[in-house]
Amino acid sequence: MSAPASPRVSAREWSWYVLIFSSGGALWLWAAWSLLHGTVAWSSALAWDLAGLSALTFASLFRYVRLSQDTYHSVYTLDDVPLYALIFLQGWHSAAWTAGLCRGVFELVRLSRALYRHPERVHWSHVIYHFSDVPMSVNVAAAAGATYMAVAGGEALLGGVRSGLAVAAASLVWFVLAFGQNAIALTLRRGLGLARVGRVIRGNLRHIRLQVLMLVPLGALLAMFMQELPWAALLLLVPISLLHNALEAQHKLRSESVNTIEAVARYLEERDPYTQGHSTRVAGYGVAIAQQLGMDEDGLEQVRRAGLIHDIGKVDIPDAILRKPGQLNAVERQIMDTHTDRAVELGRLLVSLGRELPFEQAAYHHENYDGSGQYGMAGEQIPLISRILAVADTYDAMTSDRPYRQKLDQEEALRRLRQAAGTQLDARCVEAFGRAVEEGAI
Repeated sequence: MSAPASPRVSAREWSWYVLIFSSGGALWLWAAWSLLHGTVAWSSALAWDLAGLSALTFASLFRYVRLSQDTYHSVYTLDDVPLYALIFLQGWHSAAWTAGLCRGVFELVRLSRALYRHPERVHWSHVIYHFSDVPMSVNVAAAAGATYMAVAGGEALLGGVRSGLAVAAASLVWFVLAFGQNAIALTLRRGLGLARVGRVIRGNLRHIRLQVLMLVPLGALLAMFMQELPWAALLLLVPISLLHNALEAQHKLRSESVNTIEAVARYLEERDPYTQGHSTRVAGYGVAIAQQLGMDEDGLEQVRRAGLIHDIGKVDIPDAILRKPGQLNAVERQIMDTHTDRAVELGRLLVSLGRELPFEQAAYHHENYDGSGQYGMAGEQIPLISRILAVADTYDAMTSDRPYRQKLDQEEALRRLRQAAGTQLDARCVEAFGRAVEEGAI
């Protein structure tokens, strides 16, 4: 796999890094000063909590699950659990110091591995992006810890209503700051507007809502065990590990399902030598159109995937029809047209894969812009991805050889696309395709 592109760091992104590193760095130094110079009273309990929970935090960072397939993506880890426990046991200074130290060492280990294995892929913009996780982790731990200490007022963990409210308040601060900072960093790195932050947060939470809710009680249980029965706290490693294993299995199943369906789409093309490479070309043309329309990275990936599976419904069309060397008759055409129905049905059956594989957007690529298509959708009622694929699919069909006709040259195909603009095709998508051709993207 090639190294991801390294877009320049914009002024907005630089401003973000300055804010994050200055705030996180100041808080970490404050926490370290407090621990080293006696502002926080040292005791055997503090030493034990720091040693044990720091080790658990560091180990947790090495088991993570990607929350999306984008080049720049979020990951889910369980290091929040021991950091929560440190907050409840020793306050924000210990938690912030541990968060910064463990995350910093972890990023150094990852950087060393990358430099050893693939030094050509390491770019300074990627390095600063990944290392910004360090001060962000410190900010989260410090803010949540300070909130807990202020609200609890010294009351024992879950020892009363006030302590319970303190746990809830700290959790809210943790949630907002952790997901908010992460979403801003991702949005800026992807070169998107800050208006997309909310969408990034929703995307990150889509598959881990339950797991996020379980982090607080697990952290509280870990803290109480370490107060009363330190060695018994090791028993909590079992449910914590099972929680992560379940998420890993869910992610693996989702990824394998996507790969399987894309493989079926490729196999389908191999049944007919005249359509080999068709879906790949349609996906490429679609991405070129989407780029001209200003779609972001997420949108481009959706277009690409929709293009790859846009003919998936043909999987059970008989070979006698699919591979017929001549024009289809009325009955055969009616059977062929059912492939869009099957794609829509797949979308309804595989709801959990709806974002990874946009079945319905892919299925509606035969809808006509004037409303004369199979489902009667017109204009903006037709999803934008479907309108993009309609242009890409029509162009590829015209510029590919068929048993009953030879392919058209590019100039004639473009002329016919423009002729169909406003009736069969969206004029805006046709215009975008024309610009892509002029710029050499097709």
